[in-house]
Amino acid sequence: MEDDLFKPIPGEGIMPHKPGTEIPEPEPPGDGPILARVQHSRPHHLDNGRTILRPSLPYDDVSHMMSCFLDLYIGARYAPGPSRPGCVCHATVISGTVSLTAEGHNYQLLERDALRFKADQPYYFENISSGTGRLLLEYQYLQNLA
Repeated sequence: MEDDLFKPIPGEGIMPHKPGTEIPEPEPPGDGPILARVQHSRPHHLDNGRTILRPSLPYDDVSHMMSCFLDLYIGARYAPGPSRPGCVCHATVISGTVSLTAEGHNYQLLERDALRFKADQPYYFENISSGTGRLLLEYQYLQNLA
């Protein structure tokens, strides 16, 4: 079964959520933990294969969050379109050095650095290291999606 979490949009990237007026599909109700295994997700190859976006935890209706992993190979760039109004991204660099341009500022992020920014405005990541840049991106929808 194909992931419905990522939808292509016009422009440079794929959003890790459904853009426009669509609402991310919540997980079935349950009080227990949700386990997301890498073998159950389908990676999305972008930028001629230099960028890989892989879903992690699906949208959760209680926390209004979802997450994905982003791998940027040498020289790669990831520039999705802006998200829904009120969406923020929590980006944590797992390894490598990555440049992030968001909210009119440019940040050089090193391993274990984290930055929260408004994802409802244009932003992009670029790998500026000689190895792979790996990030965990967590998106939180602060406004009511209904």
